[in-house]
Amino acid sequence: MDNPFLRRAAEFLRDTEAFLGIVSPEPARTFLAPYGQTGQLFDRLILLRGTPGSGKTTLARLFDYGTLVTLLRNQTLTTYGPLLAALTECGAIADSRPNILACRLPMETDYRVIWEFPYSEELRLRLTVGLIQARAVLGWARNLRRADTELTHVTIAPRPDALAATDAIGGQSLLQLVERAKLVEAAIYKLVGALVAPPLSTLPEQFQEAYHPFDVIESFHVSATDGAPKQAPLRPLVILDDAHVLHPTQFRLLQNWLTRREMRVARWVLTRIDVMHPREAFSALTTRADEEELPGITSARETIEIMLQSEGKERSEHRTRFRRMAKDMSDRYLKQMPMFSTRKLESLAELLRTEAEPLPPSKIMKLRSDIDSTQKKLGITASRRDTILEEVDSYQPQGQALSEDLRLTMLRILMHRYVNRVPQAGLFDPEHDPDPNRPLKADAAVSDAARLYLMHEFDRPFYYGIDVLCDAGSENAEQFLHLAATLVEASATRLIRSRSASLDARTQHKLLREKAGEIIQQWSYPQCELVFRMVKQIATRSLTLSLAPNAWIGAGANAYGIPQSQFDALPEEYPELARTIQFGLAYNALRLVQHYECKGREWALLELGGVPILNYGLTLKRGGFIEGSLIELNRMIEST
Repeated sequence: MDNPFLRRAAEFLRDTEAFLGIVSPEPARTFLAPYGQTGQLFDRLILLRGTPGSGKTTLARLFDYGTLVTLLRNQTLTTYGPLLAALTECGAIADSRPNILACRLPMETDYRVIWEFPYSEELRLRLTVGLIQARAVLGWARNLRRADTELTHVTIAPRPDALAATDAIGGQSLLQLVERAKLVEAAIYKLVGALVAPPLSTLPEQFQEAYHPFDVIESFHVSATDGAPKQAPLRPLVILDDAHVLHPTQFRLLQNWLTRREMRVARWVLTRIDVMHPREAFSALTTRADEEELPGITSARETIEIMLQSEGKERSEHRTRFRRMAKDMSDRYLKQMPMFSTRKLESLAELLRTEAEPLPPSKIMKLRSDIDSTQKKLGITASRRDTILEEVDSYQPQGQALSEDLRLTMLRILMHRYVNRVPQAGLFDPEHDPDPNRPLKADAAVSDAARLYLMHEFDRPFYYGIDVLCDAGSENAEQFLHLAATLVEASATRLIRSRSASLDARTQHKLLREKAGEIIQQWSYPQCELVFRMVKQIATRSLTLSLAPNAWIGAGANAYGIPQSQFDALPEEYPELARTIQFGLAYNALRLVQHYECKGREWALLELGGVPILNYGLTLKRGGFIEGSLIELNRMIEST
């Protein structure tokens, strides 16, 4: 069975209609539309950063000129309505016409080789930007040709003060620009392909000639033919994908070159955070209130940095948005599978049951016995137990009574809390039944703590339902799809066996935990062993804290907290630890939350990602953390 959940849409779907059928409009609307509405999205350098699988390439392909043309050609189809609206909000489409002419250049080929040449830094940068500009011109022409546009009908509108530069790039006709670009690309490619870099004195003369189309081209104009309506000017956009493969110095100099204000071409640079300097990465992952312009996005005067994941104070809002995006994406993928679509099964949420089966009678009896033993051990009177049980029974989420196993476990937790809130001397007097110094409250946090305890002590399902699946994805599209794939395959197997497609809570819980373990075993990236060592120790300590009898930390812990003042000195004092944390962040093993206020102090939290949380059996709720220090954290990665 072909499972689209195991494929990456932007790289494996060559047919544009098929791509548009599964891509969700939510990332574009969430991260790009706010700047598209102000015009800044195509006015300055855009740095799109995210973890592998966060959707950078998918976003780039969505803005491809051929994608826009195909979308507009099928705009009467209701399926494409949300995408059309999102791209209109971003400014890529206006008045039912494309507003931009984009091309995507993968940085994985040739460019890094240039930096190995024994030439001056200035010349190597010139060769890099020359090859990028030539290939961008060829890319724009190729995309127009694929959209059935005759290149003879296309001209450029140059800057008014760039007449000489216009002649240097080939003139105003796109055909002339293409011919000049072919010559430049061929010359540089011949140099790149040489086994040995030729001496500087033997380089062809064209390497000394001016070639700066990015400084000249303001827009492309397609002349109307055969009575067709005149097209609006097209703003050129170049998207440099996977720019992290460039040499660090090469990347920095290229970024500085792209930041120049006189450049008329819109430019986006797509990178991962694992190639940044640790301090730069930690800064990019943090949005302070005094810097914040838009949720999840930090902007500077000439550069806009967009992180394709949530950090900081807007995390809850981003989690809600990711749930919406993931549900939309999963439903689109499900519709691509005939086994489900022919049966009108088009929503993954409807296939995942959200009711946990109660414990069997034998385990209920053991649980009751444990409660009786706890009452006796703590010296709690029968009347006080009844009072606490009344408080538990008053908690009815969504108007429904608690199951017996959850009811008894919440009673157990509140009995332990009661003991901590009364004078200890009174517990040894069987006639004395003191009131707690603070009222006991049965709430969602106690319920979550009870469910966590039941999972570890009685194997009660804990991870089930579409919201849990979305949260376990750590706001990373690829990770979400991989977790969802194992559930979809199980559902398909049930259909093949003529059974109901829906999965019960126990099956979901089992499959998700098994898949999480597989993903961790397959970790293969720089310093992954150190990341695993750190994650394991944080998870082990978090679990011990989460299973405390009185559940004093509420729903449980899943993070390690360091005083912010200590964390600020991390890159200088512990560079190896800083790089380990950076790779953990880059590959979804960890999440960073800086300037978290708790107990009158500011903390930097290292939250575990969704996969480690599933694997070690922790809560997906945020907020609970272990207090620690940099010294202690550094010991976690040291060899034992």
